Amino acid sequence: MRGLTLLSVMTLGVAGHARAEEVPPVPIITQVATSADPVSGTADRPMPVAPTEEAAEPAPEPERRTYPLLPIGGRAAIERGYHIQRALGASGMLIHNVQHMNSRNLAVAIAKGEDPPEGASLLQVPFVTTTEMESRTSNSEFKADVWLFPFLNLFAGIGKVKGHVDVGVDIDLDAFVPFPFCRPAKPCGHSQLPFKADVDNTSFTFGSILGYGSNSWFAALSLAKTISVAKKDRSDMRMTNIAARAGPRVSLGGDTILTPYVGANYFDMDVTVSGLVRSGPLFEDGDGVGLRYKVDLSSRRPWAGIAGANLELSSHWAMQAEYNLGQESNRFVLSLTFRP
Repeated sequence: MRGLTLLSVMTLGVAGHARAEEVPPVPIITQVATSADPVSGTADRPMPVAPTEEAAEPAPEPERRTYPLLPIGGRAAIERGYHIQRALGASGMLIHNVQHMNSRNLAVAIAKGEDPPEGASLLQVPFVTTTEMESRTSNSEFKADVWLFPFLNLFAGIGKVKGHVDVGVDIDLDAFVPFPFCRPAKPCGHSQLPFKADVDNTSFTFGSILGYGSNSWFAALSLAKTISVAKKDRSDMRMTNIAARAGPRVSLGGDTILTPYVGANYFDMDVTVSGLVRSGPLFEDGDGVGLRYKVDLSSRRPWAGIAGANLELSSHWAMQAEYNLGQESNRFVLSLTFRP
């Protein structure tokens, strides 16, 4: 019995050392006390007892990530490590635009000492021409957009356009009013008759953006068409805006990302202006002229450079400021966007 007890202790020591080295556990045989046989005087053979194994804990199920329905293909972009914006957005925008214009199709009805009747026919006449023309407008707009694909954004907006269009008109009075009011001995000369057409329109904008890039840079091409409709005196406006932008994306920590960019912009504005203007006394008898007009104007030089920045404050809020500077135009854009 003494020999068996020592062997058991040595077996326990070896088994403990094996556990310390993380080797698969060795079953331990534990000696069980028995009673001696009164006849033979021998002890019963000890019965091995297997250690009780603890039930293994079930492995935790992997976390299932959900993906939004839009943009289409957004899941693949996210799994590849790209940062994409939330699909839906709503923006408030303020736009101020100054544009020098060219004129065409100037038609007038002109009368001495009175206003031409409202239904008078407007005709193109050689003795009435336009001079300096400039449009100054401010647009406040609400815009909604959706990223249909990670690379394609569609948007639509409605806004209010206010401002004025300045048009200078030159009238050759000698050609308009013949002898005896204007005569070679005492010519009437030319009269500069500037007028201002007020703009108070409702605008509707539709467009799209194609974008490409990574977490560190981006490039985008946008196309927008705006129709601005007047209520009273016609000063309808149609604008086509094509712009290319590119720049780096700089992480400022968390979800805050700053994106400065540069680019080029083609902004073509077509305006139809009509109304009535009166001059002061122009002739010896104290009469002036009344002029009803209608003229089509378009941007003189529609190309401009772009400098701007977009600041993503979080995954929900972003701000943008942009300035366009051309040879005969300048434009400033400020916007605040919320993405639910």
